[in-house]
Amino acid sequence: MTTAPPADPSGLPLLNPATFPDCFVCGPANAHGLHLRVHRDGDDAVAVYHPETHHEGYPQHFHGGLVGLLVDEMLVYAGAPHDLWGMTAKVGYRIRRPIPLDAPLGLRARLTQRGGRGFRAEVWIHLADGTLAAQGEGTCVLWTGDPPSGDDTGP
Repeated sequence: MTTAPPADPSGLPLLNPATFPDCFVCGPANAHGLHLRVHRDGDDAVAVYHPETHHEGYPQHFHGGLVGLLVDEMLVYAGAPHDLWGMTAKVGYRIRRPIPLDAPLGLRARLTQRGGRGFRAEVWIHLADGTLAAQGEGTCVLWTGDPPSGDDTGP
């Protein structure tokens, strides 16, 4: 297990690549997307996500499928601080407690293993009080296209 990311990571270097503006989770140009901004914190990728009321599953709780979506996205970003970009090949996650809609979520992803064709990573999602709410792990295959370029706009 690891620590929650900073409550406000905006002062950390931004990892979002400008070359993928339409990504559903992290793309700033996707009108229906989540607009997740992911930052570098040492060797980890971190983000803060604020669930919205239309993300509800059970009353007043964040939908579990969207938890999986955040885990999937952060798996990919776990490689970014190491200049590795991948696409998720396998992902699993466990929700440890119900996640309310009324508070931000802290996300942290860490690369755990590198290989010639990809990498493995772990992801942790914390409630605002630091309690671990969900965790996941998975494997990414390396992106074989042009390397994404970082966001030149800064944090």
